[in-house]
Amino acid sequence: MRSDADPVLPPEVLHELGQGGDFLGSWWTAVGLALLTAVLVTVAVRRRRPRPGRRRRRAWPAWTAAVTALVLCLAIATNVVVGYMPSVAAARVTLAGWGIGHAHALRHGIPVANAASVATGATQPVTIPAPPELRMGTAPSWVYTPPGYAESADRYPVVYLVHGSPGHAGDWFAAGNVGHAMDTLLAHGLVQPMIVVSVDVNGTGPGARDTECLDSTTGGALVETYLTTVVIPYVDTHLRTVADRTGRAFGGFSSGGYCALDQVLRHTGLYSTLLAMAPYGDPGTGGTAMLATGAEWATHHVTAYAPTIPLPHPVAAFVAVAGADHGQDSRDARTIAATLRERGQDVVLHVARGDVHTWNMARATLPYALVFASHHLSAA
Repeated sequence: MRSDADPVLPPEVLHELGQGGDFLGSWWTAVGLALLTAVLVTVAVRRRRPRPGRRRRRAWPAWTAAVTALVLCLAIATNVVVGYMPSVAAARVTLAGWGIGHAHALRHGIPVANAASVATGATQPVTIPAPPELRMGTAPSWVYTPPGYAESADRYPVVYLVHGSPGHAGDWFAAGNVGHAMDTLLAHGLVQPMIVVSVDVNGTGPGARDTECLDSTTGGALVETYLTTVVIPYVDTHLRTVADRTGRAFGGFSSGGYCALDQVLRHTGLYSTLLAMAPYGDPGTGGTAMLATGAEWATHHVTAYAPTIPLPHPVAAFVAVAGADHGQDSRDARTIAATLRERGQDVVLHVARGDVHTWNMARATLPYALVFASHHLSAA
């Protein structure tokens, strides 16, 4: 594959990548609940009809059940469209990120006692402690290690991923299904073994749930400092990594895609590869909450600074846009990709045909981004 060529995945791989969901992510579940609603409404109506010589039967239980089935039908249908919880295992990870319940280590999206095996990697939540002065949140990050990691002495490149807003680190392992994607791509020899770290970038104070990975000047979290001075050293110390820029990629979806653009372009000494999926070109309202002045906000406006920001080290950029999204954000992403290409960087603009700005788009795009990262990251 040429360094600037959009990765191509074989049909059988795409089929395998599409597996892993269950009734939570199926239109058949929504259809079944819709039919159940219709049946229950029919029963309720029949119960309300008076019959000669008989007492009218109570209809409220059937109406209650019908309303419940309708609510569930709408919830499942919305989830299928958005793609946020494609399976029960994904829902457990998501709920754990909200502080509800506990998500165990996973293998192929299934909670198990021992998550590692010869064919599948291990996924687990990890707390990366931050000094209190950084004002970060306490939610865990999530880490994927490839098959054979525990038995090997090898070092591995790292792909850092950031969630959207609102969101949390578990989103990439629930809605994004990172573990399944990595296991499938590894099994087909499409990527080299890599570690994936999904970092929680929620903070405290102003802009707590939409930090844009910025260092706040309004009393909020110092997220950029956390990423560069805490997360990377922690990962390099606790995992066997290729501990330099050639072994690091930084990616994200939505506001996390903006984070990838802003962090990599301003820290080319730390990262060599960026993976921006449906990114924004500026820090938006989250940046307004995090930053005290318009001048500070402007220094993080990627679309504006991309033509002139110094790039002391080369950057490989994978920029993905939703094919059905023709708004300003999509145009900004295309402009940034074209600008970086004009500046001599290796750039792929990936168009997710027919998709819109949802986790379905992110999940479908992630395997292409991982293949791109694998081709650009150094092995041990």
